[in-house]
Amino acid sequence: MTTAPISALLGSALRVPFVLLKQFRPQRPIHSEGVGLEGVLTRTGGGSSGIRWIDEAGDDPVRARFSRSAGLPHGWPDILGLALRCPVPPSGQIDGRSDGRADILLATAGNGRLSRFVPTLHRHVPDGAFASFMPYRGLGGPVLVAVHPEPRAERLPARPDRFRASVAAEPWRLGLYWATPLGPWQRFGTVELGPGAPFGEDERFDPLLNVPVGAENYEWTCHLREPSYSLARAPRDELRPT
Repeated sequence: MTTAPISALLGSALRVPFVLLKQFRPQRPIHSEGVGLEGVLTRTGGGSSGIRWIDEAGDDPVRARFSRSAGLPHGWPDILGLALRCPVPPSGQIDGRSDGRADILLATAGNGRLSRFVPTLHRHVPDGAFASFMPYRGLGGPVLVAVHPEPRAERLPARPDRFRASVAAEPWRLGLYWATPLGPWQRFGTVELGPGAPFGEDERFDPLLNVPVGAENYEWTCHLREPSYSLARAPRDELRPT
């Protein structure tokens, strides 16, 4: 038996809470409150992940969005998210599916080889990983991506207005890492972010359509994600429970 029926069933189940949240947050059911960022992503190259974007050196202008996932009251712990958007040249697009960018979605996670798949809640931005959870498919198999914040003078608050003020005073530097699902993290670059223009209500990240150069999504990850992503993009009055 393939994983497709199981992942499709789980994807439909994950859609249900999004239907409820959409009634209260029609534009963004989760990650509703965020901070727009911009900066430079530098890749050092020389890796062996089997994904060109990771293994080849380069500099990319990057837009990003830091957000609190559940949007709980300020001061409460929440899963923190970081979405990165990098340009993809036409030569790096797969079958023309990308619209010219790579959207990489990350969230706070544990630091162990198993806990890296478990989202973690925080009151402040942690020193630990923001991980992709879902692997990309490279030439050699599945590959995870993560960022690890570098030390800074003062602790970075998670409240969006205070976060923005803090990164305006001191840019947010993060190391870029890749790993096989249970392998050690290996650094392949650095990203430095400061305040940027806010993202519009209709401006969406799409990790299913927009992947890094040389990467692909597994079919089972698409089955898991697509029902919720389609729902998040749809107008609220078109929703139908499943």
